[in-house]
Amino acid sequence: MSKRIAHVDSIRAVAVLLMVMVHAAATWGPSANTQPSALIYLVSGLGGLAAPLFVTIFGWGCFHSSATANQRYIRAAFLLVSQIAVNIFAPHLFEPLTPGVLTLFAILTLTQPLWVNPFRMNPNKSSSTLWIWIFAILTTVFFLSDLQGSSQWSDRVEVSSIIILFKHLIITGTYPLFPWIIFAVFGSWIACKQEAERTFPISKKSVSPIIAGLLFCITTLIYSEQNGLEWAAPSGNSILTFFPSNAPFLIAALTGVSLLWIILQAYNTVLLNPLGKISLSVYLLHFIPIGLFYNFDETNDWSFSVSMIVVLVYTLLWIPIAHLWHRFAPKANIEHVLSTLTKKV
Repeated sequence: MSKRIAHVDSIRAVAVLLMVMVHAAATWGPSANTQPSALIYLVSGLGGLAAPLFVTIFGWGCFHSSATANQRYIRAAFLLVSQIAVNIFAPHLFEPLTPGVLTLFAILTLTQPLWVNPFRMNPNKSSSTLWIWIFAILTTVFFLSDLQGSSQWSDRVEVSSIIILFKHLIITGTYPLFPWIIFAVFGSWIACKQEAERTFPISKKSVSPIIAGLLFCITTLIYSEQNGLEWAAPSGNSILTFFPSNAPFLIAALTGVSLLWIILQAYNTVLLNPLGKISLSVYLLHFIPIGLFYNFDETNDWSFSVSMIVVLVYTLLWIPIAHLWHRFAPKANIEHVLSTLTKKV
């Protein structure tokens, strides 16, 4: 698109800030033995929406992209190499060849025509197309959950053979194509429904599923409380699990992404715009301090307050950094490099 949309840049910014927060919390956050609190629930809840929002806004951008096949190949290769760089700078989280969100973006870029073209070619049937995707993915996840592999983090990041690498890319990794493509498809649907003043459509047909999603979340939360179950956790026997992503999590994440999009669309601030314009650069670079200083809390003796302050300060620090970056070096970023590479094709 020739003209940037302010609240879309804000959404990109929030997505990358949440990703930074998740990785900072995984490195310097409170220990697992810390007593739950409202702040931990808030951080965990927003953290759970980081990747879904990131993938959704990526899907929105793919719908508006006019890249040729060769340009998509270059972008995909660039993203794959970038993922390896990320892994090298965060050895405490990943192995060198561990697939992650950037490899997911690469595969989505390569398969873009398969999931974008149905919305472009039949915009009048876009809602039906979306629901077919959602129903097919949720049904498969629910009935064939064992296909998604182990819930152990070590199993999902280990790459000991080319076969395991491809399995992680498609279905058993941290951010495999299935079922995470659901968020890219959702982003493509949002782009298809874009109006003159709003990107996310506000109508009875679009709001009703959000209300249903909220009711689903409340119902599962009450159920978990009444039965002594954990409601949400990265993995394990919780109602909502991230690794692997189960059906309740996907429903809750789609609901949360919708709400965040609507809120940011209504607020329409420009404060986050510089960060949104370099979201990929920030995503790549934020791993460097994390990788260099990940053992600062190696003895796990930081208090809850210190841990949370470190995580939040590190996360929010990228907002003023982005403003300074945009002012003094607006073209010195990964986005500009990628744009230059693809223009030559």
